[in-house]
Amino acid sequence: MRQRKKIEICRIVFVVLTACVAHPVIAGPVDLPASLPNFFGGGIGTTTEYAGGKERVIGVLPGLRYTTASGHLLEWYGPYAQFNFGSSTGFQWGPALSLRLGRHDVDDPVVSQIHTIPTTVEGGGFAGYEYIHSGAFPYRLRGELTVTTNAGFVFTGARVSLTGTAWIPLSTRFYTGVGLGASWASGGFNTTYFGVTNEDSARSGLPAYSPSSGVEQITSWLACVYQINARWYAGALIFYQRLTGPAADSPIVVQRGTRNQVTVGAGIAYAFR
Repeated sequence: MRQRKKIEICRIVFVVLTACVAHPVIAGPVDLPASLPNFFGGGIGTTTEYAGGKERVIGVLPGLRYTTASGHLLEWYGPYAQFNFGSSTGFQWGPALSLRLGRHDVDDPVVSQIHTIPTTVEGGGFAGYEYIHSGAFPYRLRGELTVTTNAGFVFTGARVSLTGTAWIPLSTRFYTGVGLGASWASGGFNTTYFGVTNEDSARSGLPAYSPSSGVEQITSWLACVYQINARWYAGALIFYQRLTGPAADSPIVVQRGTRNQVTVGAGIAYAFR
């Protein structure tokens, strides 16, 4: 009997940051404010068991934000990490590393008959621009392009994500943030995660499916951050993904899952500047 109460690393984390400055995200599709102090923390949330599925799992994950003596920023939020060789505002760029969860021992009796996918590591880089407005109504805007690949270990090709975020302080202790994004995936990626081979079809009864490259998903999120005291911060987030294109047309999604993927979570962090 398959164990349903699995604890896995979620794709998304919400570990919080500072509100004592006028502009304060999670890296990748979600980020945290730029003016935060160094901090570490953790989050807990619930998300779908695999991309396109509808069964849910609970996950816990760590978070770390650290600025080096030379002013470069390391961000590690759950399965995603990046190091900024650029400035704290303006143009930003650097390497990115991501842990991509696989698909195995799933609860759906049909999808469990489809090929398993091991957990793997993606590597690549990002480039973006950040603007901070420090006038009477302070806010922060950030745009970022991220490209990662698995170099053929589990999938071929690459993924490209374009994201935009905004953070607005509603008081000296309370911030709210919003984000929008979209991701393109290669045919090799879509075939691995959304394809159904002839052998899969014979075992599961789903029709064979070989997807091409295309826009894989659009995303949006809403978050809030509250400064409890000088050292502790708390926050919460809801993250929405809408699968599109070849990924959304997969029988794994159409017949057994859903295009709408929702993640919710909360976290706490300790500042140590």
